[in-house]
Amino acid sequence: MLNTNSKTQWCSGKETSQFLWAGMCQDTLHLTSLRKELAMAGLIKRRETWYARIRWYESDLRKEKQIPLKTKQKVTARERLSIVNKVAADIQSGISFTFPWMHDENETTVKRFTLKDAASKWIEKRTKGSYRKNTLTINKTSLHYLSLAIGGSRALRSIDVDDIERFIDFLRAKGSSDTTINIHLRTIKAMLRYYLRSGRITAIPYIEQIPIAKTDPIYITDSEFQMVMQLDTLANFYKRVFLFYRETGMRLREPMIARLNGDWIDIPPESKTHHARSIEPHEPIKQIFIELKDWLDHGYGSSLQNAGDHISKKFKKALRLVGVSESKHFHSLRHTYAVRSLLLGVSIYDVKLLMGHRSVTTTEVYSEMNLKRVAQDFPSLKANKETLPIIGIGDTHLGDTKGYMSSFIDERRAN
Repeated sequence: MLNTNSKTQWCSGKETSQFLWAGMCQDTLHLTSLRKELAMAGLIKRRETWYARIRWYESDLRKEKQIPLKTKQKVTARERLSIVNKVAADIQSGISFTFPWMHDENETTVKRFTLKDAASKWIEKRTKGSYRKNTLTINKTSLHYLSLAIGGSRALRSIDVDDIERFIDFLRAKGSSDTTINIHLRTIKAMLRYYLRSGRITAIPYIEQIPIAKTDPIYITDSEFQMVMQLDTLANFYKRVFLFYRETGMRLREPMIARLNGDWIDIPPESKTHHARSIEPHEPIKQIFIELKDWLDHGYGSSLQNAGDHISKKFKKALRLVGVSESKHFHSLRHTYAVRSLLLGVSIYDVKLLMGHRSVTTTEVYSEMNLKRVAQDFPSLKANKETLPIIGIGDTHLGDTKGYMSSFIDERRAN
């Protein structure tokens, strides 16, 4: 049965019932008008030049965008303001536009803030900051890989979770480990968060770190290191360099910034943890450091684009020649130093200082290993432990190297 008390009427193109409260149509039209008004730009004068100013609110925070009208005439400014108002709502949503008076063209065009634009500006800003050169290199590499994976012309605001997954797949196809992928993901997240804070984008995709299974540090055993030292195809200079790193626990690039001060090697705060530290090596190790610095500053190393990578690759090649597990690499020498120090009775706190760890929590990963089992991989330390002198902070001991080191320790530098 038709309800004669219910009449229908049209309001803004939508059918409504008279049972709705009075004034529904008027309120709807008022709100629509208010939204349009809020989206419209107004005029503001700065230093005799007119600008279009758009204001809006996001999460109770007022935001503002000013667009230069490039005129001192108010009549011209009003004409250009009307053009800005046509796209004011889009400007609020984060889209950038180039207007006719800004270039030689006669039409308004969308100016996309691309991944390439974002990466360039972000790296430029960080370069002016106090970030380490190695950090900036990692940042540049990460953004380069992202551009290859999803395209540098992509609008920054359009990057989503699918793009991040595509990026991860791209890195895995390159053979990157999960740890390396996480490093690249941190760079991407840092950049996106920067542009979110600056208002360039209004949201960022969820970026989750890949879970890494906890494993013991990978070290070089006595027998493995001795096999490397006995390689006929490896120049004795590199054997001495590898010995230096194992006996000092220095990071790959720390010798390049370190300086010899008497009997101490001083490592400045430009190192990874931004904490200065000093190492007091035995005389043979100190002489190797002097030789290495000369090679880096005046020898073959000075002609290399990346001397650190050259040394690292030499060690990896040597490990492969003697059949060592692929999981072992140059940084394993640093792990070896930590393990050997603990086996020699150096306290966990002294090892932390010697290695330059920011927190002892980082160093504790070595003490959590089954050191009694690990000791089997360093029989020379066990055999010589009764005759070893007490090791103080900064000292190193050649230990198992005494037997084979004399054959190359005094030779001249080789390429």
